[in-house]
This record gives sequence, C-alpha cells and structure tokens, in this order.
Amino acid sequence: MRSHPRKSSPFICRSPRKERRMNVIDSNPYELLIGETWRAGAEGRTFDTFNPANAQVLARVHEASAADVDAAVQAAHAAYETHWRKTTPTQRGKLLRRLADLFERDREKLAWIETLNVGKPITHSLDSLKAMPESLEYFAGIIPALRGETIPVGNADVLNFTIREPLGVCALIMPWNYPMTLTINKLGPALAAGNTVIIKPSEVTPLSTMALARLFEEAGFPPGVINVVNGSGAAVGERLVSHPLVARVSFTGGTVTGARIMAAAAGDVKRVTLELGGKSPLIVFEDAPLDKAAAVAAGDIIKNSGQVCIACTRLLIQDPVRDEFLGLLQQRLDAVRVGSPADPATEMGPVVSAAQMQRVEQYIRLAGAEGAKPVRHGRMALEGEMAKGFFVPPTLLLNSHGRMQSAQDEIFGPVQSVIGFADEAEALRIANDTRYGLAAVLYTRDGGRALRMARGLQSGSVAINTGVRTSFDAPFGGYKQSGIGKERGLEAIYENTQLKNIKYDTAI
Repeated sequence: MRSHPRKSSPFICRSPRKERRMNVIDSNPYELLIGETWRAGAEGRTFDTFNPANAQVLARVHEASAADVDAAVQAAHAAYETHWRKTTPTQRGKLLRRLADLFERDREKLAWIETLNVGKPITHSLDSLKAMPESLEYFAGIIPALRGETIPVGNADVLNFTIREPLGVCALIMPWNYPMTLTINKLGPALAAGNTVIIKPSEVTPLSTMALARLFEEAGFPPGVINVVNGSGAAVGERLVSHPLVARVSFTGGTVTGARIMAAAAGDVKRVTLELGGKSPLIVFEDAPLDKAAAVAAGDIIKNSGQVCIACTRLLIQDPVRDEFLGLLQQRLDAVRVGSPADPATEMGPVVSAAQMQRVEQYIRLAGAEGAKPVRHGRMALEGEMAKGFFVPPTLLLNSHGRMQSAQDEIFGPVQSVIGFADEAEALRIANDTRYGLAAVLYTRDGGRALRMARGLQSGSVAINTGVRTSFDAPFGGYKQSGIGKERGLEAIYENTQLKNIKYDTAI
C-alpha cells in the first residue's frame, strides 16, 4: 500500500507506570484508506476533531465524498471477488492473529489516542483495550466453526447438506463512545467469515480507528480487504447503506439513526445488524447485598461518563432499603474524582462534545421540571485549560417515576433516575415499561425471584448479582428498539454468513 509520510505532534501523556512523552497524534490531516492507497478526499474537504477535556482542536481529518465512498466499495468488492473469498480459514486466521500481536504491541499508544479524542481516563482506555487482541484471536480460532451439516432427508438417494458462505462487502458504521473496541468487535467476525469491509468511524472520534488502520497494512491484509472512509452519517453513511454492492450493514448508535439505516437498506434487502440505544434498569430488592449493588450503580454512571449503551441509568430500589442504598451510592459518588483524562488518578472525564454536554444538561433541567430532584456529586478537579472542557458531574435524579421523559429517553451521560418500587410485580412492570431492552441488572439473594425476574425482563442481557459487562465470546444484542441481530460470540460470525442448502441426487 502506498502511504504518505506523516508527522506526529507531541502530547505529554502521563502513563500509569511513569510520565513520558508520546507522539500519538498526526500533525498532517488524516487520510482515507481506499484499496491500496492512503489519500485525501476527492473534493479536498477536511473537518476538525476535538479533545473534549479542553475543547481544543486535536487533529484535522479528510472527509470522503460520494465518489470516495463509491471507490472504497469498488475496492472492497474487487478484493472480495478476486481473492479474499477464496482464502482458506488458515490464511485468514494467520492475518487476524498477526493483527492481534500488533495491537498488543501498540495498545498503550492506541489507548492514549482514545483518551485524547474520546475523553476517557487513561486507566479506563487501557483497560477497555486489554481484551482486544484476545478478541481477534478468538475469531481467528472459531473460523472452523463455519461448517455445514448433512441432513437425512426422506429420499435415500439424495445427499442433502449445507455450507456457510461469506456475504461480500460489509459496511461497518461506528459510534463515538468506544471507537476502538467496537471496531474490533465488528471487524473480527466479518473478516473471519471471509467478507471485505468498509469502516466508517464516527466523525466525532475517528482518530484511534485511523491509527488501527495503519496496523492492517503492517499485518499484511491485501489491499481492498479493509477500507476506511471518514465523514458524516448524512453524507458518507447514507451513501454506504444505499450502495448496491454493499451486502451487509452493521451499525452501532442511536435508535433513530438505526431506524433510518434499516429503511434505507430495505431497498436492496440488505442484511442489517443494529446495536442501538438502551435505558437499562438496575433493580435492588430489599434482601440485596447493598454495598455490591451500590458499587455497580456508581460504576455505570462513572464509566466513560455514562456514555455506555448498557449502563444502568434507571435505579429501581425497593422501598424498605431505598434510603440506605442511596446513602451508600451517594457516598461513593461524592468521592469520584472528575478531571483530566491524562491523570491516572482521574476516575471520570468529560463527555465527548459540547453538543453532548448541552444535551445532558437539558435533560437534567427537564427532570427538575418534571418533579425529580437533580443532585450532583463528585470532586471536580478542573484546572487551567480543563475549565473549558465538556464536563458534567455525576448526577442522580431523585424522586423520579418511570413515566418521566427523563426516565424514558436515553440521555447518554452521567445521569441516573432513582425510582422506588413496592414489590416484585411492580419492579418488573417498571423495568419493562420502556421502548428499549438492551440490558438489565438485578440484586437479590432469593434464587427463585432472580430466575422469575430474568425470565420476565424484556432484555437481551440480564445480570444477576453482578454488573452487565460484555464479552467478546458471548452474544450481545437487544430486544425491542435496542436493536436487531447479535454481535460478539459465535453468533457474530454467523451474522456475517449466509447458509446455502445443496441437494445432490447420487442415483444419477
């Protein structure tokens, strides 16, 4: 692949191990990867991406035009037809394992890029990327699971069997909250199954994905197998979704956008996987281990500043223990250090953008108007340029009820609605009274109650006496408006294939 020389700007990165200077951000505008070439957009447009901790421009990024998207699709289609679909499982597995090794080598650098562009504390970025090499190795390892089966049909002379085949060109449209993790989670199974891909990073946080793209070259993936185009959803995303040579679209993001993608993909009856919004409940019964439940509740509001689709943003607390639980939770939240993501002591950084900060603050004001009582927590340590950052402290909306708009809409920030309930039936009713169904957490020592609730909750993932944490080797996806299809685990690789049935009359 042809690459232009690139320069890096130095940033002082305070490593959890030691302080050192790392060159992690390119000073030249980031280019598009189309086929074998890194290049500027055909129309010469660029856009800025920001550091949310200080509101300063972090880098410039070339924006793809419709012609660039078409070129990327053509490159991916050509690579698929000429060689990638014909590769063996062993060949694809070797490339994925090589990418895993390179990722592990550069993990700290990639984590710093994500911290600077997303605003996560560096300790969080390092932790969230820890499992990514193992994820790639997992998908390399399960490629042999893409086998068919023989079927004993009624005619003894007919050999009936199935095979799994790749789909072709897959468009992977990424969100801004976990750009690196979610790119790997989509990329691994798509490539393992024999598809070629076009990645569209979020225009808000594209930098870590662009750094990852450099590793594709080094790992030895053939030109055109992996392409990267940057730009807005309206311009780049819509063109990808509607392109007739794109066989599958995988999107993670908001439900409204997901619905638009589904409608646009319907024209060609494309395969669609949607991982969308959530308003997950954390249900605490009176017999629960309150300390453990409070720790999980606090973690969900702190992690990535609450910008996590599976975060439990509705706290359902049984009336007899509501005050005690809130005391434990508020004690934890009061101690949370909010500040510079580059400081290893920081527990919570900013939200990702000025627009997101405005959205979160609007919902906090709305909750107050609806009758809830917003209470802010945390220890804000905002000095110097950090005072210009997009920081929102951890906020509880006390005295909420389930039908408030603030308790129904996905806010995507460090905000939780606190709702009381009397008994198991009321807890289940409130928990399911939402258009979402991504995840749910419940705490109780009553095994029968735990299983009744798990069966009754309209949710793709249920965690009992522990927090919801995704795993690359277990399926993930939602009910209702939280999405369609599954990511991660063996189901993810099946989502990237089509099943063909073959009948062979052996009597002829």
